[in-house]
Amino acid sequence: MASGRTTNAFICLRIPDELADALVDLQPRCRERVDPQHREHMHITLGFLHDADERKLTETRSLLTGGTWPAPVVRLTGQVRHGSWALTKDPAYRYDEEVVQKGEQVRLGVEHNDELRRLQEEITRGLGIVENGFWPHVTLGLAKEDFAAAQVRDLPLPSASGAAPCVDVQQEVSAVEFTTLVRKDFAGA
Repeated sequence: MASGRTTNAFICLRIPDELADALVDLQPRCRERVDPQHREHMHITLGFLHDADERKLTETRSLLTGGTWPAPVVRLTGQVRHGSWALTKDPAYRYDEEVVQKGEQVRLGVEHNDELRRLQEEITRGLGIVENGFWPHVTLGLAKEDFAAAQVRDLPLPSASGAAPCVDVQQEVSAVEFTTLVRKDFAGA
């Protein structure tokens, strides 16, 4: 990155292959209304690095590569939500619990177990990131149009679970495309 430039990046937990495969199998059930998240981009965001400069990215790289954490087990809770951080910047946007709006993410809740909690807290605290109301989730995809939220809340969610393979720092290229800047594999993964 050029001197003085900044980027938006985030720290994320990669999901186990078994769960990613099960989510890819689920996506055709809602493909008419939801653009699916690409398998290689499925993750659980732990914290955002808004306008990160080279110093902040170096600090993040250091924290991740030097950290030692047990691999959290990733298991869906059955809770489905929707929303968009990008759309909330538009003054005309109004969240509606009963309607998934075009451009919103369809999010599947993940169990907030002790290992995941510790990992997320140590990373965000270590980098001075404030994540109010952290709700771990995997994004199934982006809504192509408005539709009733019940249509995704009633999806038969997979029971596949497993240990997360790694934690990454990724740079945002678009709402659904990312570039990996740093990867930290968990021991035994």
